[in-house]
Amino acid sequence: MYCVVPASALPATADEAPAGVDGGEVRRIVVGDIAALVSTLDSAGYAADAVSERVLDAEWLTPRAVAHDTVVTWASDVGPVVPLPMWVMFASSEGVAAMLETRSALLQKEIDVVRGAREYGVRVIGDRHALAEAAVLLDPNLAALEQQAQIAPPGQAYLLRRKLAAARKDSARDAADRVASEIHASLAGVARASALRRREKTGGGSGQPNLILDGAYLVSDDQYDDFRLALTQLIQRYDTTGTTDGCRFDFTGPWPPYHFVRGDE
Repeated sequence: MYCVVPASALPATADEAPAGVDGGEVRRIVVGDIAALVSTLDSAGYAADAVSERVLDAEWLTPRAVAHDTVVTWASDVGPVVPLPMWVMFASSEGVAAMLETRSALLQKEIDVVRGAREYGVRVIGDRHALAEAAVLLDPNLAALEQQAQIAPPGQAYLLRRKLAAARKDSARDAADRVASEIHASLAGVARASALRRREKTGGGSGQPNLILDGAYLVSDDQYDDFRLALTQLIQRYDTTGTTDGCRFDFTGPWPPYHFVRGDE
């Protein structure tokens, strides 16, 4: 089972659905106002034990994951969709229909949540050295500590530099948190809903880039221009090409709204 969609979205487009897992035909099971998009799979090859043994086999898993995502993405291009993760399987069409009937109210509510909106992803990569330098500029205590280390006797200077290195690490982390929070708040303000997928702390000592924000945003179609404008302004403010804050933005989408529905839960 790939996803749940409004039944009214299907009649004109259902025959255009892409092939499903293993090239199977994607068909619909309709109950009232909602429908599930499903394919029939070989029961032996996709028994729970067989699947659990093969999910770590990338060569086997990848084409099936791509097929699943292709169907869900096609459905999200047609209209609102409640996407399901892979391996939501039922023993029969009757089982799918029973689930749709039992969970009809919840699924309809989730369809309404994402109707007229798409999911977009924004990842912000921070450069540790650049963030540390920006933190020094903003923190007078760090500047004072650095000045003390420059004029102190060798023994004291060594201790002060160790203290300065630790303080820079903390300040770089704080700067990353501040930047991430400001970016997320700005984007969430022009989105219907938002979710932080992952948040990593930025430390010191290494110049390697670090992921400081990984956000998902459900953006209404009529808010898309405002969202893009807000993102453009944030890039101009924080991107490494224009400031010392040391950030790079990755913007992706539109995606099916995986982060804003509960699906099969």
